[in-house]
Amino acid sequence: MSHFGRSGPPDIRDTFSLLVLNISFRTTADDLFPLFERYGKVVDVFTPRDRRTGDSRGFAFVRYKYADEAQKAIDRLDGRDVDGRNIMVQFAKYGPNAEPIRKGRVKEGVEKSQDRSRSRSPRPSYLFVRWVAVYW
Repeated sequence: MSHFGRSGPPDIRDTFSLLVLNISFRTTADDLFPLFERYGKVVDVFTPRDRRTGDSRGFAFVRYKYADEAQKAIDRLDGRDVDGRNIMVQFAKYGPNAEPIRKGRVKEGVEKSQDRSRSRSPRPSYLFVRWVAVYW
């Protein structure tokens, strides 16, 4: 639920979104708003809920109008205890600037020539997805 109620999503163009991880399941947008407002103009606070149970999913999104204010919030709040939990705050990755989803096996540090199978049977295709924060 958004801190600003059910009036619909706020205008989020040209805003900077932070992903807040490891929040307590009882922490609400109303609890997070004053904490993050200390560091700049907060456009919205959104805490996703489980569709079946309505319970918090343990993370939130906070949107700032200006990048420097968002960075200040990251610097001051990342690693801080909130409701008995050590929260992690980082820029959210979403939309056109998100890392692309890659298909196939991903092996770091292995050259392409070493990655090839000698077998002619088709290799299974796996989809590895990095956390991409989607807001609405």
